[in-house]
Parts: sequence; structure tokens; C-alpha cells
Amino acid sequence: MAIRRNFDIRNLVRELAENKVSALEILREALSNAKDHGAERVWVKTAKDQRNEVTVTIADDGEGMDRERLEAFWGVGASAKPTSTQPIGYKGHGTKLFFDCRRLSVATRTSPSDAWCATTLDMPFERAEADIPEHALGPEDLLYQEIEEIGLQEATGTIILIEQVRFEDRAELLNRTRVESYCDWFTAVGDIRSGLYDRRVDFHRAIATQDPMLDDLRPQDSEIRPIEVRLRTNGEKAYYPIGLGPTNRDKEFLLAWKDDIDEFRSQPGLLAYGHRFADTYESTVGATRVRDDTSAIRLTSPANWTTEDGIAIVARVEGHRRQLQTYMEAMWSGHPGIYGFEQRFGLWLCRDFIPITQRNDLLRKALDRAASSRLRFEITNLRNWKVFINHQSFRLTANRNDVSNKASLEAKIEDALVAVLEQALRQASFREWVERLKSATLERRKDREIAQMAKRLDDVEQWIGLSSKKDGIDPMEVRGLPELGEDHSLLLKAPRSEQELFYVYGLISGRFEMPIHIIEYDATEGVDAIGKLREPRLLSDKKAHVRVEFKLDVSANNPIHHFFEAIDVIICWSVGRVGDIYEESSAGIGRLRKRAKSALVPPLDTHEIVHEVNGRERVIPILELSSLFPPTAGRRKRA
Repeated sequence: MAIRRNFDIRNLVRELAENKVSALEILREALSNAKDHGAERVWVKTAKDQRNEVTVTIADDGEGMDRERLEAFWGVGASAKPTSTQPIGYKGHGTKLFFDCRRLSVATRTSPSDAWCATTLDMPFERAEADIPEHALGPEDLLYQEIEEIGLQEATGTIILIEQVRFEDRAELLNRTRVESYCDWFTAVGDIRSGLYDRRVDFHRAIATQDPMLDDLRPQDSEIRPIEVRLRTNGEKAYYPIGLGPTNRDKEFLLAWKDDIDEFRSQPGLLAYGHRFADTYESTVGATRVRDDTSAIRLTSPANWTTEDGIAIVARVEGHRRQLQTYMEAMWSGHPGIYGFEQRFGLWLCRDFIPITQRNDLLRKALDRAASSRLRFEITNLRNWKVFINHQSFRLTANRNDVSNKASLEAKIEDALVAVLEQALRQASFREWVERLKSATLERRKDREIAQMAKRLDDVEQWIGLSSKKDGIDPMEVRGLPELGEDHSLLLKAPRSEQELFYVYGLISGRFEMPIHIIEYDATEGVDAIGKLREPRLLSDKKAHVRVEFKLDVSANNPIHHFFEAIDVIICWSVGRVGDIYEESSAGIGRLRKRAKSALVPPLDTHEIVHEVNGRERVIPILELSSLFPPTAGRRKRA
């Protein structure tokens, strides 16, 4: 007896309709389909009613859908697209995103002499009817009215009405900035091959003049043809092309490419086509702060971007200032936006030159192999990198948000990326970018650490200034415990860590008058402690309270792991050889030397670090605790 297979088409349709990350994916599918069907223009309108229900209308002037294509649209797992180049929508799953609504209507025609073929289905995510009746469009139909408004009466094309979208994030479709940004990053409009040119306008000129160099961009993988997308979001009175919206904020979308706007404003589809890479610019003056770096460097070109295995790499790096000037919809300190740089920058796997999934781990591995420690400083933050890896054999998951066979290609991708990075490291401009960014990154961390320690100092001084200190304790006022006799003490092991060193310093401070009285200690972030300065002669600057760093050992060529300007005094157990000493990793050089004359009695301040700040010499005294103990202290026997 045979087992009969059971197929639940209804559940499959519902799963595909809900299989998404964002409501904006509707646009990705619509634009890919329109381009595959020869459209030159696409109209997208979003609106909400009094109950905040969102409706989306998408129209294009493509070749329309014949009966086979229309049946594939309403069906599951079928596609009438040509499979010779296997376009991104060959599975027939993407349009099921349109089904997650209360009512779905489609009107299409393949010849201007034919009537529009209209079909409608209520609750399409719940119903899997085999037959959907056709009906004639009348003046009372919303689709008919839309066809007249956009001027498709005498043309071929397709118009889709998605009423009462059910996605939880459907409000995203009402925000023009979000829609434009998504189109640029994740749809056919934002073709990443624009990054192979130094300037955005150069990419558009190549297309406008049909430059033979376009043949090097593998047009057989994805046609290099712009489509003009006109948006009308959230009740706007008219359609406006991407990047040319009605408000001043809308016009910021392409503001960084003024020469491009001036040249191609009359061709808005071409103007918006191609991912918005910052134009190439090499900073001539080294930035001392991260936010001042305006560099943007192209690492691959049409001459070196592909491998024999079909891997294509578009790679660029940018300075932080260039990011802020170029991607105005991003969010940063004090600037509300729609995405953080870490969400978008880094490495993306692509199909048809459209980003699919972020894989920063591959970029980190390649950086480690190609440059080792020279790039490791930036290994946890890839927000300056824009790297896109395209391969036409990538098999996409049902929701197009991941690649199912990426593991089989990861080794080849990593090797190809290493080759690109090694070649980049032979370029002086890229090496300078690395050093400039490293310096600027360290400056930012230094500023943050100094500011953090200034706040801790201020908190301690405010606490000291309080007339009533309910949480204050005085070690001299301990009740109930007998005092330790002068001939009694505890034999301790010499400290083996910074924590043990702090413990020893606290014990000594409880019995002897030390030059610094520790008030606050926190080794989790920043310099270790805040203390009251009891011996003013220790420092040349007059300070009531000081920032104290505890180090087990201090020695030349070993970094302090903090910035000199955030430290006033170092307390250590022992000092090794003198000479050059670093503040943070291998950056910031000071000089460790013996102190010419001690300010303390006994001479606890045995050494000092000298460094330069704004052309002036600054001294950090070092207190060496082991100098207080006789050489034979460790061999003392108890009676």
C-alpha cells in the first residue's frame, strides 16, 4: 500500500507571505520584477486611512504579465521568468510577500490594444483557490483611477494594489527617507557596481555614453539598465523621483553628489541608479580626530574586481567625516537617523549585485591574514569599510535574506578578499589611510578616557563637599575591635597582580601616612582610582585630587594601556629598565627615567614618565612600593 503525500498549500502560502524581515521587502520584489519585465518607470504610492491601515500601490510600464506569468504570480513555487540567467526572482516566492494583506488586486496587459486583465483576492494569505476570476476595470476601481493618474492608459504594464498591509512594521512604508534608503541598499536601484568608479558621476556618464568599459561589469549577470522610481509616500500630493523629494530633507539624499545632480537631473532614473558610494578623496592632512577624516578610497576597479571562480568584489574604505556628509539618513551622536553605520557598513554577500546578508566575520578573517597587526586596531569596528561580494551561484533562502550555500564558497571568498587587501596595502594612499584612522581612533579613545576621569574626579570632589556624608566611613573610628599592637603585623606575599598591589597599598595606608589617600577605585574601565593628594610636592601642578593608575610592574617598551594625559600618578610594585614607554598599545611615546630628586621622604617616588602635551613637557611621578621594604623583608620569621 502506497503512502499518499499531503500538501497543505494554504499553510505554504501563509508561511511565504510572512517570511520576511521588513515590510520594505515588498519594494525589493516589486523593483526586481519590474526590471526583469523591461520596465523603464515604476510608481510606488503608500497611504494610510483613519484607522492607520496602510495601503501600497505599485505600478510599472513594463511588458506586463501574460496568462502564464499571471498564473505564476497567484501560484506558489512557479515562475515564468527566463532561466538562462536565473534572475533573483526565479523561484516565484518573492511576490507572496504581497499576500500578507486584507485584499490584493492586480491589473496587467501585454498589448496597448488589449483590455487590462484585472484580478482580486480577499485575504490572499488564507485562501488558496485554484481559480481567481478576472473582471473588467471600471472608472470606480482604484486601479483604473491610478492608471489614469500616472498615464498608463495607452501603455503596457502592471499595477498592484495591496490593501491593509498586515506587517507589524508597515509604518516604514510611509517614511520617504526609509523607502529611499532601503531602495539604495537592498534593491536593483542600488546596483553596487557603481563602487568600481572613482566618482558617482563617472558611473552615470559611462552608462549614458554606453562606454565599452561597461562590458567589464559583467552585464550578463545583471543588466546595467536604470529604472526611474517615482515615490508618493504617506499622502504626498504628487510623485517625486528618488532623491528629488518635495522637502529640503528629501533633497539631502543626493546632496553630496552636486555635480551628478547638475548633470543628470533631467534623467532621475539614471541619477538614482547605483549604490551611493562616497566619491574618492584622499585626505592631504592627517586627521587628529576621527570625525575630521574625509577620505574615501576605492580598492577595486573594473580591471581587478573579479576572479576566475566568478567572485566579484567591490571594496571601498571611508573616513568618518565622509560618512556623515554622504549618508544623511544614518544616525550618530546628536543626529536622529534610521540606521547605524554598523548595521549597513562592513561586508555583504550579493546576488545580481544586490546585497543579501551581512558577513563581517569574513572581512575580519581576511584582514587578519592580509595585514596582521597593521589592521587589527580596527578589527572590532568595520564601520569604515564597504565591501560587497557578488556570486551568481549563491542560492537564496525563501525570504531572500540569506544565502543557503555560502559555506561552500567561503574559503574562495576569503582568498579573493585577501588578494584585494594585499594589493591595497601596496598602495601608499591606503597605508596612509590605515595610519590616519588608527591615530584618529586612538585620539577618540583618549578623549573619552580623559572625559571619563574628569567626571570621576568631579563626582569625588562633589561628595567631599557635601556637609553630610551618610555613606562616609572613617577607618580611624572602627568600633569594638582591639587595636593592633605595634609589635604585631601580618606577613604577606609580594603582590603578583594589580589587584593584590592595591590591597597591599590599602593595608599600608591604614597604618602609615601615604602621599596619596585613595577615595574611589574602579578598575573596570578607565584609569584605576581617584585619590586625595596629601603631599603637594609630588606634582608640579597644584591639585587637591589626582587620577591614579596601579601597575604591578613598569618597564620600558611595555605599554601602560592607558593614555598619559588621563593619569596624574602611577603606583607600582617595581620599576624595570628605563627608556621609551608607550601609553596605549604602540601609540603615544613617553620616556621612563629615574627621578632626579625625590619629593618624598622616604624617596618612594623613584621614577617618572615624561611626555609631551602641546609642545610642553609633562611629568607623571611613579611610586615604587617595593622601595619601602628592606631587601630581607620576605625572609623575616615570626616569633
